[in-house]
Amino acid sequence: MRDAFFVAREDLRHALRLPQVWVWMFVMPMLLAYIVGSLMASRGAAIDRIGFYAAPDSGFLADELAGRLAASGYKVVRVGDAAALKSYPLSLKIPAGFTGAVLAGPPAEIELSYPAGYKLVGWDQYRVGRAVDEILGDLVVLSKQGRNADAAGFAALAVQPRKLELRVESAGETKKLILGYQQSVPGFIVMFTLQVSLTSGCVLLIAERRQGVLRRLAASPVSRASIVAGKLASRLVLGLIQVGVAMLAGKWWFGMEWGGRNLWAVLVLLAAYTTLCAALSLVFSSIARTESQALAAGVIATNVLASMGGCWWPIEITPVWMQHAALLLPTGWAMDGLHKLISFGAAPASVLPHVAMLLGGALVAGWVAVRRFRTE
Repeated sequence: MRDAFFVAREDLRHALRLPQVWVWMFVMPMLLAYIVGSLMASRGAAIDRIGFYAAPDSGFLADELAGRLAASGYKVVRVGDAAALKSYPLSLKIPAGFTGAVLAGPPAEIELSYPAGYKLVGWDQYRVGRAVDEILGDLVVLSKQGRNADAAGFAALAVQPRKLELRVESAGETKKLILGYQQSVPGFIVMFTLQVSLTSGCVLLIAERRQGVLRRLAASPVSRASIVAGKLASRLVLGLIQVGVAMLAGKWWFGMEWGGRNLWAVLVLLAAYTTLCAALSLVFSSIARTESQALAAGVIATNVLASMGGCWWPIEITPVWMQHAALLLPTGWAMDGLHKLISFGAAPASVLPHVAMLLGGALVAGWVAVRRFRTE
């Protein structure tokens, strides 16, 4: 055990000295997650954050409108200056004298601004229009009841029982399409954890074999089992560091929510996946003869598994056969389990099969790695 710890520590120290390892572990995953996530968010996802500016004398109906927008699911950000609306892709500007114009005339106009090429502008026009129609409908009700059209009247009307109510209940698991950072951040964590294992992890081991480092290590009192265990442990720790840093970056830079109370299940799932990646690294290094072979095989295998497993795009947009095929791949197991916990709020028990399959694959890969491990 002591010898294995020594091998793992020195191997890890050597790997972390290499700048290319840092680039592929930390820089490239976050850079691509930002680029791809931003493209998906801007092209395919609704904007739920709206800048809201109301002129100082716009009246209580502006506050009423802001409240109804928030109730419809918007994150309403009120700003004190109309110029500040330029910072928000979606914004709403309420003119001066808004309340007086609505109550007594002339007609008032509000200004909804959205980015050019925004695909879902019709949805936002409907949501804002619905909030406006609700206010107009309540004004009609207050008028018929002979009550004052003021803030107190709206508050009293809000708690008044309605003759017609809409009952909403769940019809089963949501089928929403995961886009933006919710897709790209987990996707590139899964992809680059595998890629670093199959490229850097393999290349370093093959270089040690070519340079005679493993042969000299085998001639020392260190047992073969300790060498294999140390090499496996160093790659596992390297992968866990990569995953941990990426999760922190996803939380603080991209606003990712890693499952809330199910965070521990997310960590268990990613730990199982990282263990499999570490074991596959040793398998690949025993098959490849040269560093160039390891790099080529690692990059090709990673890109095929990432694309087929749903790391690059939501697996739901692919053909049905590809969705089934993804569940036969380690990347597919990891992505499906992560989306269950992070995006769909499923219970931790729902990913037990995913963890079992990843750990089972790690055991098989580890057994093959031990049998095929070569020092020269």
